[in-house]
Amino acid sequence: GTIKAGANYALNENSNIFLNLGYLSRTPQFSNVIDNNTNTYFYEIKNEIIQAIELGYSYTNKFFGVNVNGYFTNWKNKPFPFGVSVPDPNDPTASIFLNINGMDAIHYGGEVDVAFKISKKLSGELMASLGDWTWNSSETFYVPELNYSFTFDAKGVHVGDAAQTMINASLRYEPFNRFYVKAQYQWFDRYYANFSPFSLQGTNARRESWQIPSYGLLNAFVGYSYKIKKVNLFFNGSVTNILNSKYIADATSNFYGNGFDAQTASVMFGGGFRFNLAVGVQF
Repeated sequence: GTIKAGANYALNENSNIFLNLGYLSRTPQFSNVIDNNTNTYFYEIKNEIIQAIELGYSYTNKFFGVNVNGYFTNWKNKPFPFGVSVPDPNDPTASIFLNINGMDAIHYGGEVDVAFKISKKLSGELMASLGDWTWNSSETFYVPELNYSFTFDAKGVHVGDAAQTMINASLRYEPFNRFYVKAQYQWFDRYYANFSPFSLQGTNARRESWQIPSYGLLNAFVGYSYKIKKVNLFFNGSVTNILNSKYIADATSNFYGNGFDAQTASVMFGGGFRFNLAVGVQF
């Protein structure tokens, strides 16, 4: 089930404020319903509950526009995909997988995006996003069917697998009608490696995941369209990572041990310098 509501109030012809509210009761993903190791149902299958609020301000005129918003999301019963591996109480040499309910996370932050026109031919955009996403659970779980319990403490630890600081700036130049070139710079920071919050037990309680080094990418785009009667031809090109920067795009902590550091993480490097050309026809 999903309930959403929103309100917008125009302060004048150029600016407005808005408020959005949401409540979602979401069915769990398939990997938290069926244990793919045994093809059996997990114990205790429960819905995720997501409560969200967003408040913002917008201003626009012929040459300038800005949107500013803040958000707060309380994400309850956020599952860990495919369950959590624990020792089999009936066979210490084997493992079983449990679907753990009750893991909560708090996501809050702010975003701003600006669009401006310097002249008829030159315009720009700027976007910045700053978030603080943390786990909000510290509990002891007991599984009566297996007579098994364990305690974890992830309270205040940052959620992994997404950059929590992002900046995007671009300039677009249109020297003549239907042709443009665009330069873009992207910056990613405060990106924590993906990890299982249920691994934060004992001396690892409330331990942060490894933080991927910050990185920036410079990109360029070009496009041209030409209309012949009712047919529109367009040509697009892009160059990604012009400077051929070396960066880690994704990582998983504790893949080769329990160090919560670069030496024990599994990483995926981002793509180097590359380009793409496209030709299309619209009828």
